[in-house]
Amino acid sequence: MKLIAGLMMGVVLWLLAPAGRPPAPDAEEAAFRAFLVEFEQGTTQFLNGDATLWKRHVSSRDDVTIMGGWGAWEQGGTAVMQRYDWAVGRFRPSQATNTPTYLAMGVSGDLAYTVTVEKSVVQLIDQPAPKAMSLRVTTIFRKEAGSWKLVHRHEDPQIAKTAPGTVLDRKKD
Repeated sequence: MKLIAGLMMGVVLWLLAPAGRPPAPDAEEAAFRAFLVEFEQGTTQFLNGDATLWKRHVSSRDDVTIMGGWGAWEQGGTAVMQRYDWAVGRFRPSQATNTPTYLAMGVSGDLAYTVTVEKSVVQLIDQPAPKAMSLRVTTIFRKEAGSWKLVHRHEDPQIAKTAPGTVLDRKKD
């Protein structure tokens, strides 16, 4: 009888829930989402040539990695920070905007991840005017001393589906 009552209550709650509303996040996820608001501010500042807030959210440990949108990769706190300094130098202060669309996210203890599409309007140092930029981004965060820190970022330009051969290494030996 308790099982039937429980099932009926579940059906009633399901019917009363507003359509399309995701379930309420637990406290762990809510705290991570609150952190993401400041992280997004750091991303916007980065796109305007200022990496100060961004770098505050990056781990300095040896296992931190970046696979950036301009190719190559770096590993280790020092190399990754140098890479971010190099990358931020490619943006002009320009009132750049950034709109992330979260496709997936998860939090489990001291680890969290996001999968996003970041649509931005930026001005690069070699461009005369702001242009649209769209990146596919996967990030992994870890809690260090009670604060979320970025430990891995992989981004690449969003492109349409492409022919198989376009992903082959084109370097000359």
